[in-house]
Amino acid sequence: MDMPVAVFTREVDPESAYIDALSELGLDVVSMPVTHTVPPRDPSALERALEHGGHAAVVVTSPRAAVAIAKARSPQHPLPEVWAVGPATKRALVAAGIAAHHPATAHDGTTLAQAMIAEPRLSGRRVLVPRAEDGREELMSLLRTAGMEVVDVIAYRTVPTPPDDISIAVGKELVTTAQAAVICVFAPSQVTALVALVGPLATIQAPFVSIGDTTGAVLREAGAQAVSVATSPTPEGLAKAVSAVYQRP
Repeated sequence: MDMPVAVFTREVDPESAYIDALSELGLDVVSMPVTHTVPPRDPSALERALEHGGHAAVVVTSPRAAVAIAKARSPQHPLPEVWAVGPATKRALVAAGIAAHHPATAHDGTTLAQAMIAEPRLSGRRVLVPRAEDGREELMSLLRTAGMEVVDVIAYRTVPTPPDDISIAVGKELVTTAQAAVICVFAPSQVTALVALVGPLATIQAPFVSIGDTTGAVLREAGAQAVSVATSPTPEGLAKAVSAVYQRP
């Protein structure tokens, strides 16, 4: 490859702003989607929850959950107010025609929960949380402790990509042969899947960049030696974190 490479552990749209942001640093982007999404074991659970209603808010903590909400909703059952964990999730909701509120202070499940707890009109109310089957539970725990009734519904499952899948072949080779300049990781589940594919992260020479604190912490727990954390889950935030550990030749 003509340019140094940043390996992304997820799919990347060719028109993604992340590609443009890293191109300005002299980096090409190669996608290595170490996980993929499959339907929940109960495909109609979210639709039934929305039809049942009675929720003061819907809490959306990932773009994938946003897609699930968009598919499950119906005109006969209007959505309550929708809270989004970050800009990417809000963009996914807006793209589906769903108005969403993203608090300026929210950048992960914990800070989103804190913003919701501070909202008097949600005190003691019921909220719906569509989530991944093995998703983290900090947000729900905080909301319940604050007195909210949390209805959590499995909206999708995140499963590891098979090691022989062609979609990860190029990225895997770059990572395992020390040809990647940096490795960008976007979710805790991707850390586990990456370790299964390439082995202990302590043996990987390239620095890691995480999209947020939670993923950064999981990377360190998995043995990653150099981890830079984006201050915001945006292309600009990721590029800034990359520039902290990668110097353009």
